[in-house]
Amino acid sequence: MADLPTIVQLLLVAAAAALIAAGTVLSARGRRGTSVFPAVGLGLALAAQLLHSGDRHDWLPLQDNFDALLWLAILVGGVTLYLRHRGTVPKVDLVTGPIVMVLLIAAAVFGRARPHEYKDTLWDWTHRLSTYASPVAFALAASAGVLYLVLRSKLRQKPHGPPDASYGSLERLERLNYTAVTIGFALLTVGLITGVFLVLSRDTTLGSHWFWKPKVLLSFGAYAVYALVLHSPYNPALRGKQTAILSIFGFVLLLGTLAVVQAMR
Repeated sequence: MADLPTIVQLLLVAAAAALIAAGTVLSARGRRGTSVFPAVGLGLALAAQLLHSGDRHDWLPLQDNFDALLWLAILVGGVTLYLRHRGTVPKVDLVTGPIVMVLLIAAAVFGRARPHEYKDTLWDWTHRLSTYASPVAFALAASAGVLYLVLRSKLRQKPHGPPDASYGSLERLERLNYTAVTIGFALLTVGLITGVFLVLSRDTTLGSHWFWKPKVLLSFGAYAVYALVLHSPYNPALRGKQTAILSIFGFVLLLGTLAVVQAMR
């Protein structure tokens, strides 16, 4: 049985979510120095993670669902801070901030209400790492897609005005989207292949008709959507706005997959 997160760990996660929310709001208002709040918040989340690992006397990551969702939030938040520091996409936190908050809340809720631990074979580790790493890349792709649509709308409203540098450029956002989807697609491919192998090689909670389960259908649906995004350079009809929308839709499907996984014992 997986160890339940303690009250102290849950309070640290709650404080982390609150700080990231504060940083996102201040960033939306154009305040300076807003990276401090999410940086401290991620530090608190990391502290909760270390305390949880210490309580179960196992420092390997991704050992239970509280652990996995917490690491996912930390990774998305860390990449967001990096992109903001580099100035690549200064406003990316307006999209990734809420995603990190949702992941932190999900870690607290599912880790407390439906705790479960994971197996430790090589195939399980490969499947676990690839399936939990791909959403990090796809979260960035969806964020770039949202910002692309916002900036495109602003430019259409003021075609002769100066571009809003805080959102980056349409070309940079499209390039970030495509790069993130390429990395995420490779990881998701590994995750799906290893997942199918595990289902075929052992008895799982999915049962014999596993290919009709929501988890499987959502995963392959997201895979098909991102395959279309990867073909956008070869099909002008899929570029720009269409690519942004597909990236957002694919990430929504992945979030549905994560929700289904956490709801299952």
